[in-house]
Amino acid sequence: MKGQGEEQNELLRAIYEELRGLRESVNHIHTKISHGPPAQAARGRGVSMKEAQAMLGCGRSRIFELLRSGALRRGPKVGKAAMICAKSLEALLERVDREPETPRLKRRPARRDTGRGESESAAILKLIRQA
Repeated sequence: MKGQGEEQNELLRAIYEELRGLRESVNHIHTKISHGPPAQAARGRGVSMKEAQAMLGCGRSRIFELLRSGALRRGPKVGKAAMICAKSLEALLERVDREPETPRLKRRPARRDTGRGESESAAILKLIRQA
């Protein structure tokens, strides 16, 4: 027959073993998280569409134009989210920073060309003015 002190000691040992097992499980989970899942690794190499828009100051359609032209590259997909390669985005921003800013030219009004020669137009104007 066991005494009350021995029962408490066995109970404490069982609790200690359970805690040790839980601690090992937590350490195992922590190790998995610290090595980073593939989605987080892809996140480091890619930028979301919205972040790319904010960085470039343009809209979604312009981002797709840059992807089509080859100025930007697609990054790894994370779930359903389309990602832009971070390196290609940085390279594009560097190119934009290095290029000297060109002054905007004023737009000239369109010239209307009716297909008539100078003498024909002058003759028509003369007839109109006489009337």
